[in-house]
Amino acid sequence: MPAINNRPEGVILVSIEKRSGVINGIWPKEARLHGVAGKRCVGKKIQSFLMPASKILFRKAISKKNKQPEAIFQLNFCSKKLPEATYDCSIWQVRKQPLVLMIHKSVPHTAVNASSPSQSHIPMPGELIKWEEAEELVWATESRFKRILEKITMPIAVYEVHEPKRFVFINPKFTEWFGYTIQDLPDIDHWRRAAYRDEAYFQQVLKVWRAEVEKVYNGEKKESCPIEASIICKDGSVKELEISFTTTEDLLYVTFNDITERNKFLRALRENEKKFRDISEQLPIPICVFSDDGVTRFLNNAFVDTFGYTKEDIPTRKEWLSKAYPDENYRNVVIAAREHANRPRPKTRTTLSCQFEVTCKDGSRKQIEFSASKANKYLYVVANDITGKVKAEQDLKESHRQLRELSSYLENIREEERKHISREIHDELGQQLTLLKLDLMQMSKKLHPEEKEMIEKMQQADQLLAETMRSVRKIATQLRPSILDNLGLVSALEWQSREFEKNFGIHCVFESLLNEPQFSTKQSNALFRIYQEALTNIARHAGATRVDAVLSQEENQIVLEIRDDGKGFDLNEMAHKKTLGLKGMKERALMIDGDFQIKSKPGKGTYILISIPILITNQEISQQ
Repeated sequence: MPAINNRPEGVILVSIEKRSGVINGIWPKEARLHGVAGKRCVGKKIQSFLMPASKILFRKAISKKNKQPEAIFQLNFCSKKLPEATYDCSIWQVRKQPLVLMIHKSVPHTAVNASSPSQSHIPMPGELIKWEEAEELVWATESRFKRILEKITMPIAVYEVHEPKRFVFINPKFTEWFGYTIQDLPDIDHWRRAAYRDEAYFQQVLKVWRAEVEKVYNGEKKESCPIEASIICKDGSVKELEISFTTTEDLLYVTFNDITERNKFLRALRENEKKFRDISEQLPIPICVFSDDGVTRFLNNAFVDTFGYTKEDIPTRKEWLSKAYPDENYRNVVIAAREHANRPRPKTRTTLSCQFEVTCKDGSRKQIEFSASKANKYLYVVANDITGKVKAEQDLKESHRQLRELSSYLENIREEERKHISREIHDELGQQLTLLKLDLMQMSKKLHPEEKEMIEKMQQADQLLAETMRSVRKIATQLRPSILDNLGLVSALEWQSREFEKNFGIHCVFESLLNEPQFSTKQSNALFRIYQEALTNIARHAGATRVDAVLSQEENQIVLEIRDDGKGFDLNEMAHKKTLGLKGMKERALMIDGDFQIKSKPGKGTYILISIPILITNQEISQQ
């Protein structure tokens, strides 16, 4: 004899997830599925309770190709609790809801061998469900299932497929949404007159509805595609709906999804998009929009006017890149820069700001500053034509370069003039003064001792001549110290440090860490003059007691550092004053491709750093 159903008193409803086959629930709660408690069944797949042949039959029953989805069929169940048994089953499906497997009763299992272990349990005759009792149980189950449908939060209506197409069921949610009861809608014609006041609109919906009904009823598809329609409720309000249905031989099961708010949002979105397009079209700034899959969604008039490309010319972002950057190497640089900017960063918006040279449709090239931002699966790109600005900057830089070259040329001329004047003063005037001193000495020897007045005059003249010679030497040295030309920059800086300490009484320590320094004439002149100006500023303004200077090498740079312990100053305040000394030092450093830095704080002294490139070869030195 076959194994019995789990619960002789009733039919079992099993809620099953369509795709996975996982059991969501069993009714009634105390029921057992082939001997296994309902709670233990939840979460397991229904296929784990079926024999192999029944698994195939179950898949066919829930398949979209099944033209009789509610027909009764038999499934063989198995479990560790009970022997294999066969049950009458049927399936009920509602769109967007789990399918329901209704297990009605067990039937004789003729294929079981008498010696099979499945015969170890022989049920008592009273355990078998009689057919009449099963029908009553089915009715009770259907009533219970109807109560379940009434609890579903989605409106459901069921009406006859054939004339007179009477409504056989409307759940409470239908009445709650639309206001109509089943007494208000005895048949489909009453529904049409109540829900559709516009005949032309109703005919449009009806045409689509009939086409879908034919496909579902003939088994071409299991359920209809969602059909959008506007329904007039009993209170006169209008709801926008997605209506779906499935059919059996006699009934059509309809479900409703309210999309009023969604459509309202979509209409607002379309309106905003239209406003965006209208505004973007009027903006003088080029704007383009790409979708996530690289399709060109929008180009405004300014974009077309600036670059010449239309949407047909660049249907995708790839096409834009290939035409705007025809050179492959440059294009790869652009793509790499964008990919680097698009890397996800926590708590920051993905934005790209960069500048590239773009090739226009007519072959001309423009310097463009791009700002790109990603939002809502779209890439928004704003372009700013800065070709004129870049050219102006280049012209300004070229002008500065020419002015610096002119300034350097004039400074070199000045240094040469100083050298020439210093040499003339030292050689010519010094020689003449020396001869004059010798003449005075000869004249002094010829005077008689009694000529005291004349001797005194000659002594005064000799002292004046000595003072004049010292002044000449001082002037010649200030114009151009000969030690700079004869012994080089390091010796000149050491001499200048001693002279500064002697003249101003400020302790000055200079140290050179260079082994065999080589400087061009321009470099020597510039560094010496910068050092002179720095010491002069310290003597005038710093109030310092000590100055430390170091000449060293760092990688490929010669570095001169000057530090004092003076009162310092505020750099921000000094920026608004006419500090020609500081500007002169900076300009001299720039003339020899160097860098000038100054740091100072009130009460903390001042630090100056000048770095210049090392000229490796004698040829480079000679060129300077």
